[in-house]
Amino acid sequence: MFSKACEYGIKASIFVALNSYKGKRVSPKEISEEIDSPKAFTAKILQDLVRHNIINSIQGAYGGFEIEKSKIPSIKLAQIVNAIDGDKIYKGC
Repeated sequence: MFSKACEYGIKASIFVALNSYKGKRVSPKEISEEIDSPKAFTAKILQDLVRHNIINSIQGAYGGFEIEKSKIPSIKLAQIVNAIDGDKIYKGC
């Protein structure tokens, strides 16, 4: 089973990707509202995704989170799971 953080990470990645296709960056607040996750918890998850180069964080007035359009098709579910839960999820089977 995925952890709650991992489920939120998957949902957040999908939401960011959909908006990135439209050329829109999204704020942490928008993401937390969309995935129905507490803001502080969402911020921690987003940091993990940025640290693992799944999403990009852009600072400033027109900043937010995005994924490069060319990168979206190559992102695998396993990358998101590893970014949030590590590889321990595979060792319990």
